[in-house]
Amino acid sequence: MLLNFWATWCGPCKIEMPWFVDFQNQYGSQGLQIVGVAMDDASKEDIAKFAKDMDVNYPILIGKESVGDEYGGVPALPESFVIGRDGKIIDKILGLRGKAEIEDSIKKALNTHAASSQAFAVSATHTAELITR
Repeated sequence: MLLNFWATWCGPCKIEMPWFVDFQNQYGSQGLQIVGVAMDDASKEDIAKFAKDMDVNYPILIGKESVGDEYGGVPALPESFVIGRDGKIIDKILGLRGKAEIEDSIKKALNTHAASSQAFAVSATHTAELITR
């Protein structure tokens, strides 16, 4: 999983979102699931429109501060967590990194072994509201 905290007003977020669309297309069949968490004051409708305009092909949730707190806080956007099949964080990406560097983290996550429970990855999204799929 790549859990991405973003906002509609965030310039670097707009740069990396098309990369995430590409990654979801390329690695989704191997088990990758990207989840976007909008940490935004915009309305649900505005966030959904933004995601549609960006051709986002992965779920977008509206986050609350408590969701970010479960990952140690979200001090800046974008911030992403690459989570392996075992539910452990492989990489924490604060700010904008290069596409190839993010892809390397995704490949590393896909090569981890699944745990008996993926509750860790799921727990961080339980308080967020799904607005797109």
